[in-house]
Amino acid sequence: CPFEVSPELRSPMPWPFRRPPPPPPPADPAVEIAPVLVAILCCWCIPLLLYLAAAARRGLARALVVEALGSFAFKLFVHAAIVGSAWCALGGDATAAVVQATVWLLIVLLAFPSGAFLNSAITLAACAAGKLAQSDAVLYIGAQFAGSAVAVEAIRALAPLDLHGAIGPPPPAEGSYSSAILHEALFAGANCLLALNSSALGTGTPLKVATIVILLIRIGGACMDPSAAFAGALFAGRYTDLVEVYCVGAALGAIAAGTLSR
Repeated sequence: CPFEVSPELRSPMPWPFRRPPPPPPPADPAVEIAPVLVAILCCWCIPLLLYLAAAARRGLARALVVEALGSFAFKLFVHAAIVGSAWCALGGDATAAVVQATVWLLIVLLAFPSGAFLNSAITLAACAAGKLAQSDAVLYIGAQFAGSAVAVEAIRALAPLDLHGAIGPPPPAEGSYSSAILHEALFAGANCLLALNSSALGTGTPLKVATIVILLIRIGGACMDPSAAFAGALFAGRYTDLVEVYCVGAALGAIAAGTLSR
């Protein structure tokens, strides 16, 4: 017979009693929007709207929009570079080079022209240095986390499912928690000192700052930004060491840097 007969037609069981098809596999929890995103939106939207109504005259509304959109764009392009490297089957060193080049370009072309912090640790350092009010710093950080969360959800929706494994949180801390926190605090503090005193670099400041940041990443491998660590953890649904190391350590380094920059 030149035609292939389907397994169903070859089945000896009569039509009414044929075995039903197996149920679809359960949805992967990592593909669903994490409850953390919902919590962020619920916790920030109402206070943000109320505060914006009272503070719009002094430009806070525009600053928060810039922080949220800038953080969204920064995390979107960085994670898109990771997904693109995985799609091209680049090795670990090549992927790191692509991501670092993307970060360098975003610092030069996005961070400096926008005037936004785009980094929760630097925002906290500016507050500790007296350059930003505490209430404004809280809203800035909330806008950065919200923009980062929307960026990774956009990547989740756009990237092929088989490439989702390329994105994840920073690696778990090696050794004791105290040494991991100290490592993150040192490099986050150095990054914050650089950001707060970048005007001392003279001409070509964006290029110099971007280059030094990449050197810090290559030397230390630290995250230096709690909102970036949160973005990777949210995408993968793994929150190991997020608070203990990448938030607490970066916060300690940022406060120390801000105090030294007063």
